[in-house]
Amino acid sequence: MTARLILVALLAALASAHADHIGPVTVQPVAAVYLVSDGGGTTVDLTVTHSPGAYQPMPRFLLRVYDPDEQMIHWRYVEYHTAETLPDVQPADGIELPVVEEPPAGGDVLHQTALNMDQPGVYQVRITTASREVQLAIDCDADLGYGISCQNGDYLPWPGQPTEAHVWVPPHAEAVQLRGGPCTVVDTDKATLADLPAKGGTEIEVAQTETVWRVRFSDAANWSLRASGMPFILCNTEQAARDIHASVEVLDDDTVVCHKFQVRIAEMLPDILSEKNVGRTEDLMEDLADRREAWLADPIRNALLTRAFPSMIKKWLGTQNLDPASHWGGSLDGWQGKVDAAPPENRWDRFHPVEGLRAGASSDYGCGAEHLAIAATYDHPTNPYFGKTQLLYRATAAALRDLMALQEDETWPGIADIDPYPGMMAFVAAQKTFPVFGVAAPHMSDDIRAVWAEGLRRINDRSYPDSLTSARNQSSHYLVSNQAYADGTGDALHAGMARLYGARFLRAQSPAGYDMEACGPCSSYIGMTHYHQAWYYCMSGDPSILQALRNSYTLFNHTVGPEPDGGRMLGGFNFNHRVGEGFYLEQYSGAKGLVDSVLPEVGVWAGPPLTEEELTIKREAAAVTINAFLDDPKPSTYPWAGTTRYLNYAEPDRTAVFPCQQDEPFIRTFADEFIFVKRPAYYVACYVGSPAGPFYIRHREDYRKLFADDAETSGGELADIRKCTPFGGGGLTGIWTEEYGHSLMAANWSPSTHHGLVGTDDDGLRWWEDYHAHEHMLDEAAGTLTVTGRLEGHPISYERIYTFGDEALGVQLTLTADENVDLVDLVENIPVARGEWKQFGATIEAAGATEGEIEADAFTVSDDRGAGIEVTFDGAQNLRLIPEGLKTSGWRKLQFGRVEVVLPARLQAGQTHLISYTIEPLG
Repeated sequence: MTARLILVALLAALASAHADHIGPVTVQPVAAVYLVSDGGGTTVDLTVTHSPGAYQPMPRFLLRVYDPDEQMIHWRYVEYHTAETLPDVQPADGIELPVVEEPPAGGDVLHQTALNMDQPGVYQVRITTASREVQLAIDCDADLGYGISCQNGDYLPWPGQPTEAHVWVPPHAEAVQLRGGPCTVVDTDKATLADLPAKGGTEIEVAQTETVWRVRFSDAANWSLRASGMPFILCNTEQAARDIHASVEVLDDDTVVCHKFQVRIAEMLPDILSEKNVGRTEDLMEDLADRREAWLADPIRNALLTRAFPSMIKKWLGTQNLDPASHWGGSLDGWQGKVDAAPPENRWDRFHPVEGLRAGASSDYGCGAEHLAIAATYDHPTNPYFGKTQLLYRATAAALRDLMALQEDETWPGIADIDPYPGMMAFVAAQKTFPVFGVAAPHMSDDIRAVWAEGLRRINDRSYPDSLTSARNQSSHYLVSNQAYADGTGDALHAGMARLYGARFLRAQSPAGYDMEACGPCSSYIGMTHYHQAWYYCMSGDPSILQALRNSYTLFNHTVGPEPDGGRMLGGFNFNHRVGEGFYLEQYSGAKGLVDSVLPEVGVWAGPPLTEEELTIKREAAAVTINAFLDDPKPSTYPWAGTTRYLNYAEPDRTAVFPCQQDEPFIRTFADEFIFVKRPAYYVACYVGSPAGPFYIRHREDYRKLFADDAETSGGELADIRKCTPFGGGGLTGIWTEEYGHSLMAANWSPSTHHGLVGTDDDGLRWWEDYHAHEHMLDEAAGTLTVTGRLEGHPISYERIYTFGDEALGVQLTLTADENVDLVDLVENIPVARGEWKQFGATIEAAGATEGEIEADAFTVSDDRGAGIEVTFDGAQNLRLIPEGLKTSGWRKLQFGRVEVVLPARLQAGQTHLISYTIEPLG
């Protein structure tokens, strides 16, 4: 049996029509067991044990049990800790935080409970864990019919499994996707629908619904399966399959849903959508210009409103389907063009992704429903929609209609159909699904709030114990959705869960302070994580996440420095493991404008306090922006970002300075990954880490060849900064001086934008420092950093010694041929920041030349004021001056020139080569 994803074997005895024991089985990360009750009071014992194959020693899991009415009758969240990791959170009833000195052993009992099945119908046992951390055993005192759903993960063999299982095909199923095998699927007439070999894949077109298929396993000990397109529940008998009914309900209007809370939503929606609640659209429209005076009363803050929720209200008022009798009633957008189409294109309940819909029965409208709710509840003179409860009902109707599309596996069609990867649902959870609940639900009736909370809890409980993703920004979305759920319910239990998740986030932060992307740091992508951490802090006041933000900003603020134009920032990013941009351009703009009033590490980005004259100029510019918007309002492109920053607006704490501008010299290390050095004349950043495994740096191979069209030497544009890969190892990240800003600056775009060795072989393939081979030694007392490593793919070792003098940086590079070396070219690459980011220019010059090959013992990088750096060698070198290197497209306008110092490309075994140079400021 493969150890890749042992998701479920939750049935130990499908071999007989009746059984009294299920399991124990390993759960990874989620599964549901359906138990058919005759109402006779059968007792079921549930036992959760620690899995011998757990990835993490300290387990966590969430266990739920639902009765035949799908009312929750048992809920328990368990998260093991040591005394050192126990979070400062007061757990509510239902949360267990066992503290142990040693991790549980495989087979240790983690939780037990008894269930008395005294109602006729189908009970559900659902369990979620981090990553196969636990096993579940079910013992019964009577025979049962039952079924198992592995949801969007793997069905895999279990001890004593049968050679045949039964699957009921529900109405509206159109096609079923299967991956894995070997197995055979036959219909009720025993005709073969699919015959999968091992690791096969197929799609079955559903010719007949409301029938039972059989899944046959020729080798019961060696198979795997994934399924999507309908609830795929393996049952021990045909009757059990019919009783469990694929966990679907068919409504009076033929709408098919997967949960009973959705039936209750369907019953409520006609009243919610009645005119007495949602009003008439034409009566709700407002002219924002009528509030011009209020907008102009605080123009600097209110300019944010031009790209926030007020810009969107007319759009959403005009798009929503308000027909109480419609299959699409409540859908905020995306229903147009479908409602009048021929079946089945006129429906959203199709068990598969529908073009134009995302995360529900509507388009990906982002925070649209939330913005309607904010408009109705935000009491401010600028807001003409305050008090219009009709907007609350419209927002609620949109959210509830979306919830009706939630699948049996508690995910949305098209989001996580056949993959349990934890990040799939994250984006829509924080951007569309949960925030509107946090704003609107407290204002709705108890019955509406209850069914809404019940539906969202399916998603929240399903995802909560999941492992944090290696692309950590995805998991950061759950910070927001967890807190929005707590706000909407007003329940201390869920507030505690939100805090526990925040504490988990802080524990998982790297020792250096960053939240990883592709298992390493990324100074631009981190902005998405910072944004959600800050938004969550604004919602919750959680001090743990504030500390996480402080740690991360403290680190990344060390990677940047201001340019002498007084407005721009730059900083190297050769260490990025995800995208090609520096901390000066955080995605989502990070935590700026959200927590800069409480964190000076963020407030420093606001710059020094403005003078009265500067404030006057800024107010006038903001007034121009406001007036232009009010004269011609247009929907904003990113209204969610503007809304959060407007609602949490505060004066920044400007008491901090960037590390590169601090007065006192220092050498600072961050977990032996980052080293930063401040000297009177300059500032240096250096990355010496290699945290990612081979899988995460595999795209280095894509950069072996020169870019097409000579882009790296002719000023070609970088096609996509999102496809960059780590080039860490060997060289500096950046050198900054007060008068010039960044001169030497390294990036992860290409070997030609990193500082270090680049070798080219006979096939034209490039080789640079081996990511996993370098080591370093820092001698703070002597002011030296020694880095050793090797050229990837070739027998060349190197040693770099940096000497951090007060006025100049010394670099000594020694190459050693471990065996004979036969390359076409070998250079020491020195990348230089250029482009419009360097407002005063950035000219590379050696012996009067500004490009091409030249022999010289020095070169300069300078602006039109004479500021810059001079690089001086210990003797004449063959230099290639290449000013027109790669540049970004669009508005970014950053370019990398470079100087290549030509080194011997052919060396005999044991031969060494040494070059030394100093880098010192000009002017």
